[in-house]
Amino acid sequence: MTHTIIFFGGILLALVLGTRLKINIGLAAAAVAFPVGILAGGMSAGAVVSLFPTTLFFNFLVATFLFGFAGSNGALKALAEHLLYACRNTGWLLGLLFFLVTAVIAAMGAGGSAPFFLSAICFSIALQAGINPLLASLAVWMGSMVGGSVPWTSGFATSVGQLEIYFSPEDARSYAAGYYIWKAVFYTVLYMVSFLAMKGYRVKRASVKMERPKAFDSRQKRSLFIIGAVIALFVLPEAFKIIWPTPVIVRLSQIFSFQLVAVIGIIANIIGNTASYDSVVKERIPWDTLLMLSLTEMYMALANPLGIVEFMGGYLQSSVPAAWIIPGVVLIMCVLSFFVSGVVVIPMMLPMLPVLAEVSSVSVEAVYCAAQIGLTASSISPFSQGGASVLTGCSDDGLRRRLIKQQILLSGVFSAIAVAAAFLGGFSML
Repeated sequence: MTHTIIFFGGILLALVLGTRLKINIGLAAAAVAFPVGILAGGMSAGAVVSLFPTTLFFNFLVATFLFGFAGSNGALKALAEHLLYACRNTGWLLGLLFFLVTAVIAAMGAGGSAPFFLSAICFSIALQAGINPLLASLAVWMGSMVGGSVPWTSGFATSVGQLEIYFSPEDARSYAAGYYIWKAVFYTVLYMVSFLAMKGYRVKRASVKMERPKAFDSRQKRSLFIIGAVIALFVLPEAFKIIWPTPVIVRLSQIFSFQLVAVIGIIANIIGNTASYDSVVKERIPWDTLLMLSLTEMYMALANPLGIVEFMGGYLQSSVPAAWIIPGVVLIMCVLSFFVSGVVVIPMMLPMLPVLAEVSSVSVEAVYCAAQIGLTASSISPFSQGGASVLTGCSDDGLRRRLIKQQILLSGVFSAIAVAAAFLGGFSML
C-alpha cells in the first residue's frame, strides 16, 4: 500500500513540476524516479538508469529521422497537394479524399503531424465545395490515426518499444499489430458513418478552384523513392513469409527489420542530399516528445520492482466486478485524453496490462487495444493534441470557435461509442 501511494504520488509530483516549472515532463519524471527507486525500492542509482527504454528510444529516433527528410524538403506536403489537385473536379469524392490522402501521408511518415500541414488545405477546399468544415477536421484527424500506426511509422515503433519493456518482442509486435487493425477498422467505419451523417457527398460545387501544384523537385523525388524502397524492404519479406514460409524467406524477414531498413534509409537520404542534415536533426526530430516518452517510461518501469502491479491486481480482483474492468479502462483513458496527449497517459497502463487481462478474463491484447482506443476516442477534443492539430489550419476565428464547441461535443460522443463497444465485448473478440 505504501509503495503504491509513493509511486502514484511521484507521478503527480512529476506532472506538477513539469507544469509549474514549464519543463519537459519526462525530465521531471526522471528526477522523481531516483528518490522513489532508491528510497522506496531499495535500488541503486545504476539500477534506476537501467530501466531506461533503449529500444523505444531507438525505434522512435530512427523512424522520425527517416521520414524527417521528406518532411523537411516538402515532399509529403507536395504529394498531398498533387493528390487533392487530381480530384478537384469530383466534388462528392472530396470528403472521402481528405480522409484517404491524410491516411496515405501519415503512413508515409508524417504520422500524427499530418494534420498540421493538411488541415489548412482541406479546410480551404471544404469551404469552396460547401463541405461541412467539421467533416474536414474529422477526416484529417481520423485519417492521421489510421495511417499513422502502420508498421513502418514512428507510431507503431513507439507502441512496440513501449510494450517490449514488459513483454517479449514477438508479443509486443503482436499486440501492436492487433491494436492497429482494430483502430483502422474502428475509425474507418466511424468516418464513413460521419461522412454519410453529415452528407459529405452533397456539395455546392462539383469542382474546386485550385492552382496546379509545382512539380516535384529532384530532392523530393529522391526522398519519396527512398521511402518507397524502405517500405518495400520491410514489407515484402514479411508478406512472402506468410505466403511462402521457406527458411530463407523467414531469415530475410528477420534480417530486414524496421530498425535496419530505417537506418539504411537515413544513410541513403544523407548520401542523396535529399534535405539539409542539420535542419532534419534540429527541426524534424521531436526531441521533446522523445525525451518525454523515454524518461516517463523509465519512471513507469518502477512499477514492477515496487510491487505496484501485484497490489493493483489484488485490489481489482477483490473490489471491482470483472465486467466493469474493460469499460472502466476505456472511460478513464477517454477522460484523461480529453485534456492531455495520450503519449503521457499510456505508460501508466502498460505495467498493469497482465493484471487487468487476468481479472477481466480477456487477452492482454484486448486490454491494450481498449486502452489505446480510449485514448484516441476523445483526442478530437481541442484541449488534446489531436483536436488542437486539426484546428491549426483554420484561419477564420468565428469558424474556429464553432469547431471548438463541436469537437468538444464529438469527443463525448466518440468516447460513449468506445465505452459501449467495451461493454458489448467488442475488444474481447481479439
